[in-house]
Amino acid sequence: MTQKIDVSTADKISLVLHEMMDKKEKINVSQVAKRLGLSHSAIYKLYPDKLVEIQKAQRHQKSMKESVDVGVKVEKLKKDIAALNKNAAENKQLVNSYKEQNEILWEHIQQVYNMYDEMLAERNAFAQRLENG
Repeated sequence: MTQKIDVSTADKISLVLHEMMDKKEKINVSQVAKRLGLSHSAIYKLYPDKLVEIQKAQRHQKSMKESVDVGVKVEKLKKDIAALNKNAAENKQLVNSYKEQNEILWEHIQQVYNMYDEMLAERNAFAQRLENG
């Protein structure tokens, strides 16, 4: 023998709200009424105390969505930061490479100036010998 349990419409509203929250369905008075086979005006007129519960579920659902959105943004920012850190490390290596190349280039420039100074000194000495003759 099975017993039939009589569930009130108010309790059904609560059950439907929990189901909708679990399934992440959009919650509003019209959707709850539709799931129960009622008109939304019936909920407003006959179960005004359930409106608060529906609104609370809506706020909770919105808050959960915002939390997920924030989590997604945080993960994106973490990836962006990691990419920036990687770029910074690569840029630092590039700067060090340029510094080394500049040092080598400066050494070559100094060698060229030294060679020029030596050639100028030789030229002046040669010109002096030609003059003294």
